[in-house]
Amino acid sequence: MFQGFNKAKQKKRELTELEKAQAEYAASQDGNKTVKKNTSSENKKQHTKKNHYLLLYTFFVLGLMGTGYLLSPYGKVNEVYIEGNTIVPEQLILEASQITKKQTVIGTLTNQQTIEAQIQGALPQIKKAEVHLQGVHDILVNVEDFTTIAYIDNGNRYQSVLENGTILLDEYTVPLGNKPLLTRFELGPVLNQFISEFRKTNEEIQNSISEIGFAGTEENPYAITLHMNDGNRVKANLNDFADKIIYYPEILEELEDKKGIIDMEVGVYFTPFPNNQDVENTGNNQAEENSSEE
Repeated sequence: MFQGFNKAKQKKRELTELEKAQAEYAASQDGNKTVKKNTSSENKKQHTKKNHYLLLYTFFVLGLMGTGYLLSPYGKVNEVYIEGNTIVPEQLILEASQITKKQTVIGTLTNQQTIEAQIQGALPQIKKAEVHLQGVHDILVNVEDFTTIAYIDNGNRYQSVLENGTILLDEYTVPLGNKPLLTRFELGPVLNQFISEFRKTNEEIQNSISEIGFAGTEENPYAITLHMNDGNRVKANLNDFADKIIYYPEILEELEDKKGIIDMEVGVYFTPFPNNQDVENTGNNQAEENSSEE
């Protein structure tokens, strides 16, 4: 009986030792995994260092290349091209930009906003100027003009009135385009007030007028006379001109084909030309305007 018990106990001990052996084996395997894990971590660190050094090397090479480019002839501005919707001579725009072939391309692009402001400040007709790189070492300056909405008639010389209200000092021998002529206006507050009113009107109204003459008197210092492209004549006040002229298309529909004087000074009144003749037949010179106003 005791012998059987001892044998069972022995067997139990043998199983325990086996389990110990298995545990030792499992522990050794875990140790191998830890070693492998540590080795993998070290490899990653080394790979990260290599990438870091490679990045520094790349920046260093690019820096050398950039320096070489700046020192080479290709680093300087070669040509400056002017493009865009403008009537300003290219030479004036080039001079206003102050871009020269002695400057570097990178330096020019770095001062892009300053150059654009210089062009717009020196040339009030320029609405927008944009500086761009074209190709490798050429500069493109793209410009856009303010639109001319009218011309001031100074006898045989004409000054542009721009959409922003600016009156250009430069004079033309002939007006460019089919824009209204402002006659008998003197430079000063009255003209500025009218330009402010005229700018409020839409393009359709502006293009329907051929001439606007100042006709102020002591009784009405704000009187103006408009010659329309369709042959009608309009009498108005410059201080409320924009509010009333917008109704001109509706008035034309009511008049049908009749031609005459439309008085918008107080209310709206229509007086047909004699025998329904047009303005050209009745004459539209200053003497006849004064007689009609009297």
